[in-house]
Order: sequence, then C-alpha cells, then structure tokens
Amino acid sequence: MSSRCPEIVDPWRVSEQEQTFSGSVRLGDLPRLSPLLSRSEGTAEFQFVFTRDQYRRPLIEGHVEATLWQRCQRCLEEMPLKVDSKFTLVVVQGYDEAGQLDESLEPLLAEEGNVSLPELVEDELLLGLPVVALHEQCDAPAYDDEEISVEEPRENPFAALKRLKQTD
Repeated sequence: MSSRCPEIVDPWRVSEQEQTFSGSVRLGDLPRLSPLLSRSEGTAEFQFVFTRDQYRRPLIEGHVEATLWQRCQRCLEEMPLKVDSKFTLVVVQGYDEAGQLDESLEPLLAEEGNVSLPELVEDELLLGLPVVALHEQCDAPAYDDEEISVEEPRENPFAALKRLKQTD
C-alpha cells in the first residue's frame, strides 16, 4: 500500500475529522483476490472520504479503480476487466445495528472498532469481478459432433445383485 495513508483507521475518529485517504495498493498484496487473477501485477487506485451522516454515524464515500486480468472461460485467453466502483458505506458496530439500517444503505462492520483500508479495497474489487469471465466476442474453438465420442453405457454394478436376488 502507498505510504500516504495508514492501513488501519478508527472510522469514528477519522469521520469526526472528515479525513480523506487516497493511494494505491498492489494487486499481488491482496490475498483473497490474487488467486482469482491470471496476472497479479498492477495496482488498484483508491480514495476514501470519511464523514458523518445525519445520525452521526461514520460514513465512507469511496472510489476504487483497477484493471484485473482473468481467463475467459470460453476461449481460455487472458482478458482485462476494468473495475471502477463508487460506493457509500455506513460503519456499524454489530449485526443488530446493521439490521436496523435503511435498505438503501450498505453496512460495513468495523471489527474491533477499526477498518482496514486494503481489505476495503479488496472487498470492492471482489464485488466487481464477474461470476464467470467471458469475452463478449471470442474465437472459442468450434467442436464437430463427430469429434465427440460417447462411451457405451456400462452395466449398472448393482444389476448383478438384482439378478441374484430374483433367482432366490
């Protein structure tokens, strides 16, 4: 992570001070994201603005941007995926408080009263990944029906037991 901002912040304190953090984090340093990528080099740029909402709850307005590389599941070629995520999160202390939020608000559970900025970047990048990476148009190999061979059906191994049972 860039040296311009801390990795872990107290959202209540920095929201009271209305602080802004921006920087970049290396994609290879994100342990949950990097195994899902075909290339883990590159960086994600981020900006987080901490303020308070009308109920004095910590509010994070964020922007995360990165180009991620995955393999197309149709042609198996690498493809870039541009993630440009803007979001607003309300920091909560527990699941009860999160359940009381309006449905239009996204809760962020602050574990041990702190928020990890790299984990927040990683969460947004993970949410930006498609379920299955596919090119819109790609040169996937075409298969002829003749090339695909189907094995002859094998006899069910329990059929012999059934025959033995019927002879008794």
